Amino acid sequence: MRNLRCDSDREPEIGMPASRKVSPRDTALHRKGEKMLMSAKKASPPPESEPNVHRLLHELQVHQIELEMQNEELSRTQVELDALRARYFDLFELAPVGYITLSDKGLISEANLTAATLLGVARGELMEQPFNHFILDNKDQDLFYLLRQQLITTGTVQLRDLRMMSDKTEFWAHLSARCIYNDSDQPQLILLTIMDVTERECYKKNLEELVNKRTVELVAAKEGEEKRRIIAEVAFVEIKKLKGQLEGERAYLQNEIKQVYNYEHIIGQSDAISDVFFKIEQIAGTDTTVLVLGETGTGKELVARAIHGLSARKNRTLVKMNCAALPSNLIESELFGHEKGAFTGAHSRRAGRFEIANGATLFLDEIGELPLELQPKLLQVIQSGEFERVGSSETIKVDVRIIAATNRNLEEEVRKGRFRDDLWYRLNIFPITIPPLRNRVDDIPLLVTFFVNNICKRLGKTISIVPSHVMNALQDYHWPGNIRELENVLERGVIVSSGPKLRLADELKKPFLELGAHRKTLDAVERDHIISVLEQTSWKVGGKNSAAETLGLDRSTLRARMRKLDIRKP
Repeated sequence: MRNLRCDSDREPEIGMPASRKVSPRDTALHRKGEKMLMSAKKASPPPESEPNVHRLLHELQVHQIELEMQNEELSRTQVELDALRARYFDLFELAPVGYITLSDKGLISEANLTAATLLGVARGELMEQPFNHFILDNKDQDLFYLLRQQLITTGTVQLRDLRMMSDKTEFWAHLSARCIYNDSDQPQLILLTIMDVTERECYKKNLEELVNKRTVELVAAKEGEEKRRIIAEVAFVEIKKLKGQLEGERAYLQNEIKQVYNYEHIIGQSDAISDVFFKIEQIAGTDTTVLVLGETGTGKELVARAIHGLSARKNRTLVKMNCAALPSNLIESELFGHEKGAFTGAHSRRAGRFEIANGATLFLDEIGELPLELQPKLLQVIQSGEFERVGSSETIKVDVRIIAATNRNLEEEVRKGRFRDDLWYRLNIFPITIPPLRNRVDDIPLLVTFFVNNICKRLGKTISIVPSHVMNALQDYHWPGNIRELENVLERGVIVSSGPKLRLADELKKPFLELGAHRKTLDAVERDHIISVLEQTSWKVGGKNSAAETLGLDRSTLRARMRKLDIRKP
């Protein structure tokens, strides 16, 4: 039998078109088939036949062998595909985390078995269900709404912890979300990963108790002077070890659990507060200085925490400094720190708030109370990021974002010479004015529900009904102390309520009538109101049933306001 040439060299033969193209893989199979056929023919030579018929028969036999080998390969490929499908089932359906796909309307379009188990619903019944139905309450639904907004806005993976419901059972869930885009680069689907982190939440709450318990046990085990010394050393090592463990756990939890203050504690849906939310979202992602304006008790610190919580500095602590809470001779040391021996009582070097807030955010509350002589130094550090500790000539450079707050009219203070105009211009880059509660009447029912629930949990009481006349009284009142005063009024109401209905312990008067052209200045109205409250409390400034408690102020803040308004006990 003569040797056969490859298809590219062979001339056209009967039954074999000259245009037939053979892939390298087919050529290999073809050669292998020829080899097997030649071996078989050596064992039993074919009968004599015409040359063309013999070649055609030879080619058919080779192709038959090729087909048999291809069938074997297809069978192996099918087995591999089946194995891959089984592996996909194990990886997706039986994964230790839940996978859910949401449509652009927030409806569940796909879920694995683990997700259905976590939510306590058969998988078939999950389809087309709104994902919000499985989130515990409005507060957690607001967190999920914020997650979706940030996901769509930034396009980056978003993480959030919130409470969910599984067959009427509450559990903590850790969500990881990312977008799938269509051809027009618009978000089409949201992929959610759900993990049950209830045990981790419980562990986080109990960790501090374990440290305290262990310390007490070590101290209680002291016996004799030598034993006390040894146990003290052991206790020191143990506490240091536990402290390091606690700090490591806290760092991990801060990375895993987003400590969000933004809208979680700012309650409301009125147009006035929605404008504040919008401004927070606008400015949070920058390092621009922010000035938060508003009356006492409106929640200026919550706005500062919301801005910090949405910023790139959110993994660091928000450092706070109340400029009205300290005597003027200590404010400089608190802000900028001091060297050992810088003044009487300075027994060691101390870092100031600016050093502590390096790389983070510094919240300067009651900035209008900052003494005039310290304002140039604050202006310097805002402009250059540089300052010196008290008693030192060494220049320290820091990267600090400033958020300031005041209930004063700083523009008026500048005109009166009590506040530097250049510092005012530096602070007033992006002002956010928080509306007083009397301008947010529509938000009062939401605030009442929120505060009453929290107070009842803390006091171990149950109040489920707020009568309409009580709500009307709350909405008609002018709230000079704003939200802080509302919370105090509600706490006293919960205390005196003996049944499921809320009743008020205070007689809330109607709003003051407009006095036309003879209206008092804001300072005069504030002075009269503070004096009235002081008289009602027998001039008791701080403590239980005091003027500070009634007004919803810290004792130090009230004393600062009294000094400013020249209020003295008769």
